[in-house]
Amino acid sequence: MIYDIHAHVIGIRSGQHGNYLCPRGRSGLLFRLLARNIANRMPSGSTEATDVIAQQQVSKWVIESQVDRVVLLALDGAYQQDGTPDMARTKLITANDFTADFAASQPKTLFGASIHPYRKDAVQELERVVQRGACLIKWLPSAQNIAPDDPRCIPFYECMAYHRIPLLAHTGIEHTLSTFDNALNTPHRLIPALRRGVTVIAAHCGTRMFLHERSFFQEWARLAREYASFYGDLSVFCLPLHGQPLRQILSDPDLRCKVVFGSDFPAAPMPLWFMANLGWKKVMALHRIENPFDRPYLTLKALGVPDEVFTRAGSLLRIAA
Repeated sequence: MIYDIHAHVIGIRSGQHGNYLCPRGRSGLLFRLLARNIANRMPSGSTEATDVIAQQQVSKWVIESQVDRVVLLALDGAYQQDGTPDMARTKLITANDFTADFAASQPKTLFGASIHPYRKDAVQELERVVQRGACLIKWLPSAQNIAPDDPRCIPFYECMAYHRIPLLAHTGIEHTLSTFDNALNTPHRLIPALRRGVTVIAAHCGTRMFLHERSFFQEWARLAREYASFYGDLSVFCLPLHGQPLRQILSDPDLRCKVVFGSDFPAAPMPLWFMANLGWKKVMALHRIENPFDRPYLTLKALGVPDEVFTRAGSLLRIAA
């Protein structure tokens, strides 16, 4: 079974169902990518139906995709050091119940929850989302103000380990929602979770988006070799500057067995970047694929990513029998 563990959803109507989109959020990259994909399906002048239409379109893509299971990700807001919400610096909230309901609406989607560990009710919320069927917990530390090596995270990690629910945490420089220090996204900060028995999946394997930025890929690779429960996802690996890290992963058996597939939907892959590897005919065929879940899957497959990478998440996620 093919798993995509990294697909973003947002509630377009801010304030509905516990979702939030800051006033400037509609000009942000994540919103613009999603809106571009569904804009021509929106009724003119409609505001009430936007969330429903967006969900219907995403569900249609998932149903038609060759990918068998897609994890839809919630995103908790930013919190202050005292565990109270920091709405002034929160750019986006995709609420757990909104995402759980969305995921439950059809059989190919799974619920990825998000809980800030500084919350006063963090452990209780974790227990609650587990009962709602959460298969992982998603963090974006530099957007949420989470220091994964902060001692306040330890009770949360212990509860995660008890329920055997993995953590999917962004690693590397973040561009879409980052508000706080990008140093929060460094892979070594996740070591306390690993030491307490949590399976950790480092989103993007610490790679960089631009040449002038620092890459944390080698740090991710070192930790992947050192810790049996440390993995990475290949979301964004269909974009420029990811060819060399991908080649290193595929040529190293110790790393090849530590990665899983994620599309990073609605991010769009760029198969044309791999013209030298795949040839004109192949990249044009990939470029013409309209389904946003199939295009990254088939691009990575064409680049030589083996089948087990696409199925491995089935043994890592917390999936109810």
